Amino acid sequence: MTRPYNRVYPDKTAGIIVDYVNVFKYMNDALAEYATGDDGEEFPAKDIEALIITLDACINEADKFMSSINVDLDQIIAEKETFSKSQLILDAYDKIVDTDDKKNKFRVLTNTMLNLYEASKPEIFERTPKWGNKKFAPLKYLHDLYTNDIDQEKLDKAKERLSGILDKSISSQNPNDPSSHLKADYLIHEYKVIDLSKINVEELRKELQTAQYKAIEIDDIKKFIEMALKKLIEQNKERIKFSERFKAIIDRYNAGGSENEDYYEQLLELMEELKKESTRAETEGLTEEELELYDLLVKGKKLAKDEEQKVKLAAKHLFTTLKENKEKLLIVDWYKNEQPIKKVKDVIEESLDKDLPPSYDKPSFEAKTQLIVD
Repeated sequence: MTRPYNRVYPDKTAGIIVDYVNVFKYMNDALAEYATGDDGEEFPAKDIEALIITLDACINEADKFMSSINVDLDQIIAEKETFSKSQLILDAYDKIVDTDDKKNKFRVLTNTMLNLYEASKPEIFERTPKWGNKKFAPLKYLHDLYTNDIDQEKLDKAKERLSGILDKSISSQNPNDPSSHLKADYLIHEYKVIDLSKINVEELRKELQTAQYKAIEIDDIKKFIEMALKKLIEQNKERIKFSERFKAIIDRYNAGGSENEDYYEQLLELMEELKKESTRAETEGLTEEELELYDLLVKGKKLAKDEEQKVKLAAKHLFTTLKENKEKLLIVDWYKNEQPIKKVKDVIEESLDKDLPPSYDKPSFEAKTQLIVD
């Protein structure tokens, strides 16, 4: 007469019990008496109405948070003029992404709201009177902006029309463009899109001086730095120092230890250094793999110019040797067994012994060999 439907499982908010002949009340009474948990907790099954009430409560909590950061959802809802509404939405998003704490709280609240909304379907559509919390729409739109859950076709069409500075790396959609498909209540007006592969730091520095929505642009810059760091560190683990510096900049700002202008400048300076780092292998006349070996060999060493050239040569020869003997040396799980580890170490020692300058004494030589093996 009743059966579970849409069962609960990890990371899922709720399930539904389907009551075929209106016996849920009696089943609830029986289970409350005989199936109460050992901890005495109340029977978890609720009428679907309780879920909708919880959804409304969650929206109210999100509204309180938005008010705490000076965002008035009622003002956004009441605004009838499209461009003014989009301007208010953009103002709100700029305040949300101002700090990581604000972003995290917004994410938790809106994720919970959307999970509850999904769990309430389809009953929420069939409810009488019809459910309609007007604050749901702007909150969901802001959530979609935050998660980049934007229709790709719309984004592609927007990017085709974008014009801007930063070597065309920052541009904006003009909602008044007759070819635009972004005609909606919660349309973003002149939402900046950054093509980070073409970033021009000096132009960006000038843009930030007059930008109306600095928090949004800075959030894009942070995302660029995160992507750049991931790629650079994958190529060369010695670049972890840049990641540590980035984290320190963010933590200091979130803790209130940096003024906005200092924070922006620190991120831009880091970006400039990452751009230089991304071309350092070419500048040094090495491949990325050779550069990583070179960095390991020179780490903690003060070398003369001629010695640096010898270490570069050592890195080149070592990488070529390892590459040529890869199938014999770097067998599956070689680093888990003592014998293959020794073979790799012997080859590294033999190669480095031919090329490293005399300043690498025995303790230094052994330490560098072990560092490369590790």
